[in-house]
Amino acid sequence: MLMDIWNRVSPRSSRTRTIVAVVPAIAYPVLAHGASIFRSPALTIASVIVLTAAILIPPLCEGRRWAKLALPAAAVAIVGLWRIDAAALVLFLPPVLLNIFLAWLFGHTLVRGSTPLIERLVRLLQPKSQPPGPEVVRYAGQLTRVWTCLFVGLGAMNLGLALCATPGGLLETIGVRPPVTVSRETWSLFANVLNYLIVAAFFLLEFTYRMRRFPDRPYRNLGEFLRRAAAVGPALTATLQPHAEEAPLQGLQAPIVVPVDHPAFDGHFPGRPLLPAVVLLGLVIDAAERGFGRPLAIAGLPRAKFLAPLLPGDNAAVSLRLDRGLLHFEVRNGPVRVAQGVFQVVAGGGPA
Repeated sequence: MLMDIWNRVSPRSSRTRTIVAVVPAIAYPVLAHGASIFRSPALTIASVIVLTAAILIPPLCEGRRWAKLALPAAAVAIVGLWRIDAAALVLFLPPVLLNIFLAWLFGHTLVRGSTPLIERLVRLLQPKSQPPGPEVVRYAGQLTRVWTCLFVGLGAMNLGLALCATPGGLLETIGVRPPVTVSRETWSLFANVLNYLIVAAFFLLEFTYRMRRFPDRPYRNLGEFLRRAAAVGPALTATLQPHAEEAPLQGLQAPIVVPVDHPAFDGHFPGRPLLPAVVLLGLVIDAAERGFGRPLAIAGLPRAKFLAPLLPGDNAAVSLRLDRGLLHFEVRNGPVRVAQGVFQVVAGGGPA
């Protein structure tokens, strides 16, 4: 049923899908903080339910089998925690585990032979004709290390407060008296409020510094950066998959953002700018290379149809499928089919 509801959400409204997935994640710390301040069993259970939704809704909507199996198990666990009045213990874990996960997400890309996470994002945002310079690459690696350290520190702070919280902290639960005690309200203030404010403040300060140090970035302001980062999000996620460079392009979907200031609009056409077909094909190839994780050697274009125009600022989506050396693509702008066709790809089309 959840899959049916998800699939009925209009394909032109990826924003709606994002909201459905993100709202529980935003609501959880609010409910958890309220549960800690008011010592409310109802808010505590609501917090656990919302947390479960935040974790399971995205994979459920993608049809992940493990999520379908986890859903009834989570329901049973929530009822069990409610009956033994232990649901409050669950609230201590998410702030710790979230920071540990984020520290791993950034940190594991720092190992020898890997590309730091922020450098991957920079390369996806940067136009192919203007690869990032050595100074930008070096800064991206340093920033990945700083984010890793920040999340390690926040995780350690959350764990320490959870251990020492009273009443009902982690140490008290196992019968150990904390060497230092903090109130549940103090723990919750840091875990569910200050934790996120610190991350947001650091991001904004770093972004301001970055814009001053590297004024030639391919985005003009914070809003444009966030839009572009969201657009390359699927490609960035693909780089984190094991053996991503070997993964076939089957069923891949990627966004295509038509730049408002693309130089092709200057002469195509005055007074009524339309994206030229050759430029659209280039954007399709770029999306495929980001998803595949390597350059693709295009040998030909056996078939292509252009059915509708793309205008400056349009947000389209391309569906891609690589099968036996043929890259099938279909571009849609909401419900409107813009283009479709097939590229011929040379085997081993580029270094991983």
